[in-house]
Amino acid sequence: MTDTTNGAAPTVDQSTGTLEHLDPHSLKLELNVRDTADLDAQFVASIKEHGVLIPIAAVRNQNGVWVRAGQRRTLAARQASLRTVPVYVRPATDGDEAAELVERVSEQIVENDQRRQLSDVQRARGIQQMIDAGLSVTKVAKKLSVAKDTVNAAAVAAKSSAAMAALDGGQLSLTEAAALTEFEDMPGALDRLMQVAGTRRFDHVVAQLREERISAEAEAKAAQAHSDKGFTVLTEQPPAWDEACIPLRHLLTADGVAADEALVADPVQWAVLLYEDTALCDVNTGEIVSDDQVDWETEDQPDQDPRDGLRHAKTVTECPAFTPEYFCLDYRALGLTTTPWFARNAGINGGDGGAAVDLDDEAREAARQQAEQERIEAEKRERRKVLALNKLGDAATLVRREFVTKLLARKTPPKGAASFVASVLVRDSYLLTNHNGLDTTAVLLGLDSAEAVAKLVSELPATGDGRAQVLTLALVLGALESRTPKDAWRTSAPGWNHHVGSAEYLGWLADQDYALSPVEEVITNAKTADEVYEQYSTAAVKD
Repeated sequence: MTDTTNGAAPTVDQSTGTLEHLDPHSLKLELNVRDTADLDAQFVASIKEHGVLIPIAAVRNQNGVWVRAGQRRTLAARQASLRTVPVYVRPATDGDEAAELVERVSEQIVENDQRRQLSDVQRARGIQQMIDAGLSVTKVAKKLSVAKDTVNAAAVAAKSSAAMAALDGGQLSLTEAAALTEFEDMPGALDRLMQVAGTRRFDHVVAQLREERISAEAEAKAAQAHSDKGFTVLTEQPPAWDEACIPLRHLLTADGVAADEALVADPVQWAVLLYEDTALCDVNTGEIVSDDQVDWETEDQPDQDPRDGLRHAKTVTECPAFTPEYFCLDYRALGLTTTPWFARNAGINGGDGGAAVDLDDEAREAARQQAEQERIEAEKRERRKVLALNKLGDAATLVRREFVTKLLARKTPPKGAASFVASVLVRDSYLLTNHNGLDTTAVLLGLDSAEAVAKLVSELPATGDGRAQVLTLALVLGALESRTPKDAWRTSAPGWNHHVGSAEYLGWLADQDYALSPVEEVITNAKTADEVYEQYSTAAVKD
């Protein structure tokens, strides 16, 4: 085989070919079994960066050089303005048209079929090798003509044996594998992620796990604080009627007065069970802030000064907090007694309280105590449900806003946008007057203020009608997003007392191929809050 550049056709043995460097525009394209080239920007960028690495296969006859295998490489080289490309040229075979067709088609099919793409594992390891060799993520992305996010994902996944094993099994994508590494230390998390790998629910579960991690870290911190004080920290509800672990509400003083937290003086005699709640905390330090320290009139006024002695609403945020329920480990040592109802159920002192009691009165008291116990447990469950679904709401908000941000990055509006905007504004003329609507629009557009939205609109060129329609859509979606807080599930009726509400907003996003999370399906009435809570409680990670 010989190597020539842009010369006249060489004289060669009819059974051999030559490697030549030819102008891609001089090559002729034969009919190809691949009837569409499907060139994409990434492929063209790769050809521009590296040139054609694998020679194009062609045949030469009296009419010129005809591409046999390498149609996409030839077209991409033309788009990339390459001066020459390597071409392995063979002489055309002698034969009739049918024989030539069979040869051409068979070679084109074989050339496309007999390939084995790199696996994601191999790609991740290769990217990591390039980074280890000193290349930055940006340079690797340019070399490979891929997004920096892909390079980052590969580098992260390559460092995790669990992620690489899942990749090798074809169970999840490269970006999913990278997300997997974040939760390797969370019990049950990997199983939950693997169950939704390859589905549009994956991002939702990732966001949920992040919320759970925040809560778990806050709970561990609260548990450590109580342990440091000398309390026994319980990890689950103790058995009912356990004389060695009695809830504070079932204790009385020696005078028969209901015991309260003022008696919890010696931590050694007490255990705590922590219940999750929410509190206000400083956005910078995380320190708990009392509600009455905040000037709530500044909540929707970011530039307004708070009243003297108070702080601006923007300086606080909601965070997990844990409230202790106290259990006495040795009530006799503290000189306490139990309520008669607890004593009877626990079998203390024969369970008769030491005095004759009218049976009707006893039955009524037992029923009252039972009803009170059931009420307390129902309230606890409802509170747990609210907290759980609010966390799911927070997680869904992050995923949903990321989806909308990508949707609004378009130069032209998506299908159905104009009709949706018209329908919304006709039915809800006050929509765009929402206090936080424009601020939310700015967030969705990746801008830092409402003023920046106005500037973006004012700078549109005369030919920017398509983008202007996208920005109009952004105003509507921003207003509807501001009406969809984390607890929007609590009022799932259409409209939220507005003409247009969260249910219609989420329904339109679903039409744009957004995958609704279970808590968002509560808002659209596809599921009930109790149904979602039970499913989530079963699946949620337990430490």
